[in-house]
Amino acid sequence: MANVSDFLTLEKVDAHNHLNLGMRYASYVPWAGFYIPNFPRKMNGLGEMHEVIAQYTRNRSATAKDVQDLITLSVKDAIADGVTVLEGSCDISFVHHCNDSVDEYVELIHGIVKKFEGQIELRPELGMGKLFDKTKIDAWVPPLLESGIFKSIDLYGPEVEDGIDQFKYIYDMAGKLGIKKKAHVGEFSDAKSVRSFIEFFELDEVQHGIGAANDDSVLQFIKDRNIRCNVTPASNVMLSAVKSLEEHPIKKLVEFGIPVTICTDDLLFFNRSVSEQCADLVNANVLTEEQVKSILKQGVESYKK
Repeated sequence: MANVSDFLTLEKVDAHNHLNLGMRYASYVPWAGFYIPNFPRKMNGLGEMHEVIAQYTRNRSATAKDVQDLITLSVKDAIADGVTVLEGSCDISFVHHCNDSVDEYVELIHGIVKKFEGQIELRPELGMGKLFDKTKIDAWVPPLLESGIFKSIDLYGPEVEDGIDQFKYIYDMAGKLGIKKKAHVGEFSDAKSVRSFIEFFELDEVQHGIGAANDDSVLQFIKDRNIRCNVTPASNVMLSAVKSLEEHPIKKLVEFGIPVTICTDDLLFFNRSVSEQCADLVNANVLTEEQVKSILKQGVESYKK
């Protein structure tokens, strides 16, 4: 029986964490000033999750100070879990909270990075929703990428190829600036879509990617390109993308030789830290303790190259 303490003191990476939802519910409630009924709970897909966001969390965040507080809560909870590298997503919509000023947003993020220097390597990631106002994306993304504060980009929303052509120039720009390229795909979509996103955007990493486990040719394609999948087991189970942890396809990814990390996604919703998920995977006989510790070690070492 693996214990959380077996992993808590180990260095680890969280490379898939939405920082506006990346804190413990117990951390969020005193700040927010309210409880969310019957929460956290297992949900029927992203639709139900977004209903909770629309009704509760989105409305609670209105100012630059709110954004700063939310990200700070998430970083503190990552530190408490022994995370040493946090590649956390900062949503582009938060420019609104900073008086629609790209410069103010960059300054806010920079201040948080400086605040936690020496405690954790915080690597801000520019997160973009596919359904966000495209005119604002076109206006804000170039200066945000050129600011140098964002070390990676991520695109999320419906995992379909329709509309992704509108974001191709952003990924081309990121590549020229040396910014890591990620996208959400393969949590609710199939192996074909995972391959299509990787090829179209020339991705460096995939957020989720577990749909690829159903096609060995796609797994071989990912392995040949050395694409890492930042996997979030608790999210996949809690959102009903995977029936149970015991059936989680991370086992096949690892055994196939695909680089992976174990990540939190939205800790507020799924309530399992990286360390807790490591213990969960071992206790569910999905991975061995040695495999999990190897995943953690390889993740940390990838940032030291």
